[in-house]
Amino acid sequence: MAGESDDLDKLFESVADGESVDWDALERSAPDEESRALIRQLRLIAEVAEVHRSQVDEVALSEDVSLTTPVGAGGLPIQAAGGRRVLPELSTTPKGGGPPGSASPVGSPPAPNFGVWGHLLLVRRIGEGSYGEVFHAHDTWLDHPVALKLLKPEAESRVQPSDLLHEARRLARVRHDNVVRVHGADRHNGRVGFWMDFIDGETLAARVSKGRLSAGEASSVGLELCRALAAVHRANIIHRDVKAQNVMRAHDGGGIILMDFGAGEFQGNALATRPQGTPLYMAPELFESSAASVRTDIYAAGVLLFHLVTNAFPVNGGSMQELREAHARGERRRLRDERPDLPDSFISIVERAIDPDPIRRYATAGDMEAKLSGEPSSRPVLVPVPPRNSRSTVLDYLKRAAIAAVTLVGLTAVFGFIGARGFEIILRVDPDFYLGLPGILYVGLQAMIPFVAYGIFGAAILGGMAGVRLMVKPLGRLWERLLAFANSWDPIATGAAVVLASAGLWIVVNRVVFADYFNALYAIMDDPATSRDLSILGPSGHSIHLNHFYVSFYISMFLGLAAWWWFPALERRTTSSSAIRALRWAVVAVAFTFLAWAVLPRRIAWERYPLVEFDNRTALVIGTAGDEVLLYSPDDPGRPRRRIRQDAPGYRKTADTRFLFDRGQAE
Repeated sequence: MAGESDDLDKLFESVADGESVDWDALERSAPDEESRALIRQLRLIAEVAEVHRSQVDEVALSEDVSLTTPVGAGGLPIQAAGGRRVLPELSTTPKGGGPPGSASPVGSPPAPNFGVWGHLLLVRRIGEGSYGEVFHAHDTWLDHPVALKLLKPEAESRVQPSDLLHEARRLARVRHDNVVRVHGADRHNGRVGFWMDFIDGETLAARVSKGRLSAGEASSVGLELCRALAAVHRANIIHRDVKAQNVMRAHDGGGIILMDFGAGEFQGNALATRPQGTPLYMAPELFESSAASVRTDIYAAGVLLFHLVTNAFPVNGGSMQELREAHARGERRRLRDERPDLPDSFISIVERAIDPDPIRRYATAGDMEAKLSGEPSSRPVLVPVPPRNSRSTVLDYLKRAAIAAVTLVGLTAVFGFIGARGFEIILRVDPDFYLGLPGILYVGLQAMIPFVAYGIFGAAILGGMAGVRLMVKPLGRLWERLLAFANSWDPIATGAAVVLASAGLWIVVNRVVFADYFNALYAIMDDPATSRDLSILGPSGHSIHLNHFYVSFYISMFLGLAAWWWFPALERRTTSSSAIRALRWAVVAVAFTFLAWAVLPRRIAWERYPLVEFDNRTALVIGTAGDEVLLYSPDDPGRPRRRIRQDAPGYRKTADTRFLFDRGQAE
C-alpha cells in the first residue's frame, strides 16, 4: 500500500513539474480500474496545463489535520494519553483498522470509488469522523491544494446533507486571517461536501504533545485565537468546540488558524442549547443544559491556554457525569499549582477566562485579547502606580465630580419643569404666574430627594441579593440558568420584547392600576368646575400616590439597569448594533416616562399653599407675580381663579397653609 502511494506521489510531482510521462504504458500497468481512471484524469490535466507549479504535499493526521464531531450529552469512552485519562471527542478509523484516535497511515490512497470529486482530485484521506471525512485534494481549476470535507454515505441516515452545508455557510460568514476559509460547496457522485484552505502545519494538540509551552508562546497563541473568536462572534456565531485539535499553527509564518465549525451555531438559535463540544473544554453551565454563548467560547479558550502550558486540564473526569459532578463540587486545578514559574499576569488572565461564574469571565474575546496584548514574554514588569494626590488623579476626580454635578442639576431642572408645568397646565394658571428658574429648581429638588434616597435603598437591596447569590450556590446556579436562558434568545427580538413589555407595563400602571388618580387630574384639566370627587388628590390619597411613586421608581430603576448592563451584552451578540442601540434608547425613554408621571402630580398632591381671605371667602395663593397674586378657591362651585393686587380691599393674609383638595383642613 505504501509503495503504491509513493508511485502516485512521484507521478503527480512529474505532472506538476512538466516532465515527460509515458501515459499509455502507465495505464496498461495499472493494477485496477480505479488507478486507470486516476491516470486518465492526470493525463488530461497534463495536456491542458503546460506547467503545474503547485506540488501536492504529504500530510499526516497526527501532525497536521484534526476532524472533530460534536458530542452529545451521554458519556464518552476513555482513552489513555500520557498516563492521564482524557475524553476523546473524535474517533478516527484509518483504513485497515487501528485504535480510536490513531492517525491514518501517511500516504494512504483515496477511498475506493472517490478518486475524483467534481474538479477536485482526491490525493489521500487525512481524517475521518463519525459523519464526515476529510481529504487532501488538488483543485484542478485553480491549481492549488485544498482540504475537502465530505459527508459519509453511511452517515446520511443520521446526519442530513444540509447539516454539512450549514457548517460551510457558517465558515463562509467569517473572513479572517486566523479562521480557515471555505471556498465552495457542491454535490458530486451522490456526496455533499465543501472545500477549504489546506493548512500546512500542525495542530496545537500535536505541538503540546512535544512539550509544554512557555507563557510567552501561549500568550502569542491566545492573542491570535482571540482575534479569530472575535471575528466568529462578530458574525453572530458561537464556535462551541474550541480545543487544541481544532487550532493549527501554520508552518509558513506560524499563524494560528481556527478550524472545524461542525459544532458551531448561530447565536440565539434554539439548537445552541444542545450540549455539544469537547467535554474537557466545556464550561460548567453547559453541563446544566444552559445555552452556549460568547462566554462559553471564552471558557474553552482559557482551558486551551491552560492545556498548552500544563499539558493537563483544569477539571478532569472519565465521563460526562463525572465532569458534571466535578464542576458542581468546584473541583479544579489551579494554574499556579501546576506551573509556579508562570507570570502572575498570565495566570490571572487564564483563571479569569475559566472562572466557573460566566459573569466573572471576559465579556468578549476582544476584552481577553486586550489583556493578553500586555502580557510580557518572561516575567511581569511592575508599573508604578501614581500617588493618589498626584495632579492627574485630582483632575480626574474633579472631572468626574463635575460630570456628576452637571447630571444632577440637569435632572433636577427637568423634573422641576415637569412638576411645575404640569401643575400650571392642569389648573390653567395664567402664564404671568408661571414659576421661574429658581422655583423650577426648587420643585425639581423636592422630586430628586426621594429619588436619591430610594435609589440608595434599592442599590443596597441589589447588593445584598448579589452577596446572597455568591454565598448560596443553588441561587448562583439558578441565576446562571436564567442568564443562559435569556442569552439564548435572538438579541434584537429580546430588545424589542423588553421595549414592548415596558411600554405595556407603563399603560397598566398609569391607566389601569392607578387610573382613578390620573382620571381626577384629567377631569380638572378638562373642566375646572367638574363635580367629580377630588378627595383622592388630597391627604386621603397620599398612600395611593406613594404606591404609584414606589412602583414607577423601581420599574424605571430596573429598566435603567437593563439599558446600562444588559443591552450592551445584546449589542455584542449581534451584527445589528444600531438596532440594539435604538431599542436601548427606547427603554431609557420608557424609564424616564415612568419617573415623569410620578413627578407630574407632586405640586397638586403634596405642596401646601398660603390660606387667605378675600370677600369673606377663603382661597389659596397658587401664584405670585410682582404685587399681584393668583387665588384659587377649590371649595367654591366652579373653583374660580382670581387675579388681584395684594393691596386690594377685602384681601387678608392668614398664617395658615393647606393642601389644595383638603377641605377645611389648615395649619
